[in-house]
Amino acid sequence: MDEKKKNLCAMIPESLHIKVREEQEQLALTLSEYVEKIIREHFEGGRTMANGTRTLALQIPEELFVRIKAHLSKYGLTQKEFIIGLIEAALTDAADAEALKTACEASQAVCVSLKKEKKTALPPKLFDLTLLQREANRVYGFTAKQTLDYAQSLYEKRFLTYPRTDSNYLTEDMAQTATDLVAALLPVLPFMQGAELTPEIGRVINSAKVSDHHAIIPTAAFAGNGFDGLPESEKKLMSLVCCKLLCAVAAPQEYETVTAVFDCGGKQFTAKGKTILTAGWKDIDARFRAALKAKPEEDGAEDAALPELAEGQIFETVTASVSEHYTTPPKPYTEDSLLSAMENAGKEDMPEDAERQGLGTPATRAAMIEKLLSAGFVERKGKSLVPTKDGINLAVILPDMLKSPLLTAEWESRLTEIAKGSDDPQSFMQGIEDMTRELVKQYSHITEDGKKLFAPEKEAVGICPRCKSPVYEGKKNFYCSDRSCRFVMWKNDKFFESRRTVFSKKIAAALLKDGKAKVKGLYSERTGKTYDGTVLLCDTGEKYVNYRIEQRK
Repeated sequence: MDEKKKNLCAMIPESLHIKVREEQEQLALTLSEYVEKIIREHFEGGRTMANGTRTLALQIPEELFVRIKAHLSKYGLTQKEFIIGLIEAALTDAADAEALKTACEASQAVCVSLKKEKKTALPPKLFDLTLLQREANRVYGFTAKQTLDYAQSLYEKRFLTYPRTDSNYLTEDMAQTATDLVAALLPVLPFMQGAELTPEIGRVINSAKVSDHHAIIPTAAFAGNGFDGLPESEKKLMSLVCCKLLCAVAAPQEYETVTAVFDCGGKQFTAKGKTILTAGWKDIDARFRAALKAKPEEDGAEDAALPELAEGQIFETVTASVSEHYTTPPKPYTEDSLLSAMENAGKEDMPEDAERQGLGTPATRAAMIEKLLSAGFVERKGKSLVPTKDGINLAVILPDMLKSPLLTAEWESRLTEIAKGSDDPQSFMQGIEDMTRELVKQYSHITEDGKKLFAPEKEAVGICPRCKSPVYEGKKNFYCSDRSCRFVMWKNDKFFESRRTVFSKKIAAALLKDGKAKVKGLYSERTGKTYDGTVLLCDTGEKYVNYRIEQRK
């Protein structure tokens, strides 16, 4: 006996109805047979994956994807093998960690090794301009240019010595002056109230390491005037410079490190501690930092002091825990770290007696950074300096010769030889002319691929409702950026044309965001009048997208 039948009716868009009829005729089925086939496929598993497998999908950064592809190619792996291997390894590691935790909690901990070392942390050097700019950026968030501007203003007020210096030392004839200056500064600085300091001036004296100008220090005029009348930014910079001078002439910090090794659960564990014996210059630095309203980021957490331990000591009760940590990518440059990188770029390839090393000079590095910012190749995000799309692309198309500090190293080496009289200046200049001429000849025209790198980025209208990729505006449509996705909204769609409404970017954005858009001035062919209504997006998943007017309740 035939199965009992029930009538099933549904309104579908005309475009979809045409597709159904075409496929129905191709399969030589009646309409009822075709619809029944589709329904059975849905409910009876015709479209499910075999073998109980599941799809695991995720999005990762482009840079990481490129690295993975290279790894797969190198070791002949598929993406599936690679990902499954990582998951299995992670699960195995987690199981091993839990097993070790259980073993430790059921065992004794025995101190099998104890090592103590006395160490010394020497005071820092005095400021040159680059170090001042770096420290001011780290402590106060000042840009390199701001620091130079504030320092120049203080120099003109005779409160600060000449700022555009690359030296970290004072000359021998300044020893007594520096001693008197330190004594005069102690009562002026709020963070040094009640502190005593016996300066070791000899540590900052080295005439051989002073060329045109000595290190940056406060003047006697500042010691006599104090902070009265100074803007807040200049007060901060003067405090920083004063603190550095006091730290530089203070005693070293002395401390003891302790490294203890414990045997527990068949494994060895290491604990490290640190005990301060003499605070020295670190006490001044701590006083200064305690007085700051906003605390700068520390370079890293220091080891805490360990309790008194002895080799062979046994701990009967053991508490264990499993913790998970992740590696982090290198942080973006700040002006602090970028100035350091510029100062040391190509240093290993520079001659020791080169007049200058690195990229630029202390006086020009701030201007170089500002130039990159104003040209749009770099942008600030908080304290970070990150390359823009144009900056990255510029680095891609520039010749390697111009991007390498080795060129500066070579020129500095030649200039050193010229200064000694062992190289020809005319030959040096001719070499630069020849190189420039060749570069202009070779790179006077940017390739078509190079031009595409600097094409303006498209602004996404919204997110595709099917695949979640960005949707962009074309001349005739709004299309999904994923070529494998068929989602597209045509500007000349009959739905909007029949209602004499321009399918604008604003409407498209609203439809993509909320699935509906309020539209004014819709034309009614039935009444010949206009009205305001809400257009609904009715995505069928097929080639064409449909729309309808929301019915008022």
